Amino acid sequence: MNIIRTPVVELTKVPALAYKYKLSSGGAGLKIMYEETGKTETFTISRRGELVASQPGVAAGEAALEAFELTQGMAYSARGKVKAVIVEQADEDEAVPETPQYCMIESDEYKAWIDAYTGPDYKMNYIKMNKDLIQFTAKNKTVSAMVAEKEDRDAILRRVVQIQTSNLTKNKEYMTAEMTGALIDTLEELDTRSAFKELKLHITRMLGGKR
Repeated sequence: MNIIRTPVVELTKVPALAYKYKLSSGGAGLKIMYEETGKTETFTISRRGELVASQPGVAAGEAALEAFELTQGMAYSARGKVKAVIVEQADEDEAVPETPQYCMIESDEYKAWIDAYTGPDYKMNYIKMNKDLIQFTAKNKTVSAMVAEKEDRDAILRRVVQIQTSNLTKNKEYMTAEMTGALIDTLEELDTRSAFKELKLHITRMLGGKR
């Protein structure tokens, strides 16, 4: 069974491996595997980028903070179980998160965004992505009409993503609202601080009459 997760990163603060994965209940989790002891820690990542330990009384230490930073912006894909090398033995990571019931990771739409905006470091280039989307909003008549009608910022964001996905996939049929929302959520999980930040600010300025 594959895990919807990022590539494994090696920590420098302590001898450990880590990866970020998609939770079956929605959102993202972070798993740390300590090489010397074989112990693991898991955290959930809030939309505000806060780490919350799944084990009572465990705080996010140096290892968790480093793992969080190293995996920021890394793209998900369906990957196999992780084998962590422990002293004198090899233990297989058996804590495999379930794949969410509604998941965009294997979709052509998600892959198109990853292909367009992921660099050789497996991380999304959100600067380029936001720049492209902002340029797109400046000339798209549908977006201009929604701004003129003072529609909700998130509704405009969804429409921009919907149209841009059609452009990236060369598919004239737009995604459903549910698929679009799931795609946005997935891209935002990759980096809770940067995903659509500049685009959202741009849309807010447009709604306020500023360009």
